[in-house]
Amino acid sequence: MPCDDEPGGAAPERTALAWERAAYSYVLVAAVVLSVAAHRHAPWLLGASAVLLVVAALVWRHARRPRSGAGSARTPALLAATTALAAVLAAVAVLVPR
Repeated sequence: MPCDDEPGGAAPERTALAWERAAYSYVLVAAVVLSVAAHRHAPWLLGASAVLLVVAALVWRHARRPRSGAGSARTPALLAATTALAAVLAAVAVLVPR
């Protein structure tokens, strides 16, 4: 049950924490891609890792901004698209022979 002195209750805080977890996930995927780039001598993966770090920074910034009502419907769609891109990059990194 939401607290009376807080408008909106804990939902905005939970939403911000979820966005922060998404940012941490992108940093982790970028680190894994960077590791694969180093071990497989694949310099093209450095660019992919950099893109994932930029996405992580943007998601982190989105998580830290103040909440004012309903968010944009475009933001979750962009996050889903970048998640799919990260999955494709991971599959390519694993399937491409040395």
